[in-house]
Parts: sequence; structure tokens; C-alpha cells
Amino acid sequence: YTAVPLSAGLYPQDCHEIYQLGIKENGIYTIQPDPKKPALEVQTLNAQKMYKSGGEWTVFQRRFDGQTDFNRTWQEYCDGFGSLQTEHWLGNAVLYALTASGHHTLRITLQDWHNQTRHANYNNFKVAGENQRYMFRLTARDYHGDAGNAFSYSKQYNHDGRAFSTYDRDHDRYAAGNCARYYGAGWWFDSCLAANLNGRYYHGRYSGITDGIYWGTWYILTDYRTGERYSFKSVEMKTRPRRS
Repeated sequence: YTAVPLSAGLYPQDCHEIYQLGIKENGIYTIQPDPKKPALEVQTLNAQKMYKSGGEWTVFQRRFDGQTDFNRTWQEYCDGFGSLQTEHWLGNAVLYALTASGHHTLRITLQDWHNQTRHANYNNFKVAGENQRYMFRLTARDYHGDAGNAFSYSKQYNHDGRAFSTYDRDHDRYAAGNCARYYGAGWWFDSCLAANLNGRYYHGRYSGITDGIYWGTWYILTDYRTGERYSFKSVEMKTRPRRS
């Protein structure tokens, strides 16, 4: 393996450091984003053939079968839940530690029920600490991809700069209620959403409120012919240090 200086912990800080060590296979590896806290296992995507943009990704959210409930408490979202072999949320505290220093990239991969895959990439991504309610920071002009920029949809539906909310901790900008309780997910709500990748898992089309896995710049909220909404088959959120 290539000799590189690691972070202050006993383990690599993220999947980027694992990649620097010469480990190029996808898999579950141990990292330590915060040297003052215990190490944890993460899903690492290092195989360059998977992405034109290369590997080194630390996966922090994964949905594909609806077996894991994403309507969780503030503490559960802080600590993380699910399993790496199935659906999971790595944890807001880990996200903060992963993105606290340096510049980071966010990549979202969405697949619909016709097996079409699209991506949204943001070259400036950061999650603040709990004292700032795990605020979500992006630079919208650094978006690229083919799924559209749903995180900066409009003035009322702009997830950039928004605090995280759960049904037991309301930090959204919807004065009339609690978006997390209404839509059944922890997320960086505005008033309320143009994107919600932690929504309920539906097998394609559904009716009622828009509480499914949603990305508003690819599929419209409602099919006006049938009144149905659309929820995605799979979604994955991952981050890595930004390449200069």
C-alpha cells in the first residue's frame, strides 16, 4: 500500500484516506471521522469504473427496498440507524465530522422504476454541528448533473442553509406546522420541500400527500391526469473531499 499520513485517529478518517492507502475495492471499511470518538463501519465506493468522477465515496444514506423506517427521532438521526448491508442513515454527528474540515463534494444517485438512473452533484457540501441543528450547506452554482438542482428549487423551497428537522425537533420554516411530522421523515426542510430523499418508500406511484422519496426537478409533484405522485426505486447519498 502507498504510505500516506493518516488522520489523528487509529483508523482512516474517511473513504478518501482508504483509497489513498491503495484499497480500491468497494466494501465495508472502518473509519474514524472524529479521533475523539469511536471508529465506525461505513459503505465505501472506491471502484473508479462505477463513476466517471472516480471513487473514494463515503455512503451516508441508502434506500432500495423500504425495509428500514426513516421516520425517526432527532437522536436516532444524530446517531444513525439501519445496517450497512441494507438501508441506512450513517448519522448526522458523523456527517458533521466528515465535512467539518476542508471542502467536500456531495453526490446523489437516483433510480426510478423504469431503471433509469440520474445524478445530482454539488462541489461544496457541509453539515454543521448539533449546536447549529446540523445545518445543510451547499453552493448551488456548483451543481452539475442530470437530475436537476432540487435543493435550490425556489425561494420558498430552498434546502440550502436549512436546519435538520425531525418529528420531535421542529426547525423548519413552515410556521403552520411541522414538516417532518407531516411528511414522515427527518430532513433539511424549508416550508416544506422540493426534495425529500428520506420520505416513505412506495413502489412507484402513490396517492395522498407527497411523503414519498421525492426529487422535484426530475418528477413533478402530481400527475394531473391521475392525481398520483411518484416515488423512487432507490437513492444513495455519498460524500468525499473535493478534488482541486
